Amino acid sequence: MSTKRFVSAWVAYVVITFVAAAGWHLGLFKTVYDNLGVFTRKEPIIWLGVLSMVLQGAIMAYLYPLFYRGGSPARSGAWFGLLMGVFMGSNAVLGEAGKNEVGLLSTWILLEGAFYVLWPVLFGLAIGLIYGKRRE
Repeated sequence: MSTKRFVSAWVAYVVITFVAAAGWHLGLFKTVYDNLGVFTRKEPIIWLGVLSMVLQGAIMAYLYPLFYRGGSPARSGAWFGLLMGVFMGSNAVLGEAGKNEVGLLSTWILLEGAFYVLWPVLFGLAIGLIYGKRRE
């Protein structure tokens, strides 16, 4: 595994995830999330979120080359991202709804579910394109 590609994929994951998560949760849909009442901390602890992204990014950057079986890097990356999004989203969307009070459950599942489908496809595309085609 190329160190340069690994680090590039790792950084891409962190940047894409930070921009997507902040834009989605603290920007575009902030009012909806506030009304759902699921996020009970008035001011989020940003560094914990970033630490989570750094750890996830290292894992995603490590796993992708093991997942890739050839073909289009963009398609393979998007598929990888979608699979990882469903995996992580099953906990973040369904698990959190089961543990915490959520204003309107259907809104939470649709909105947060959409996030865990769209954002991972973006990071997957980036990771796939960074690693590119495997050289035989």
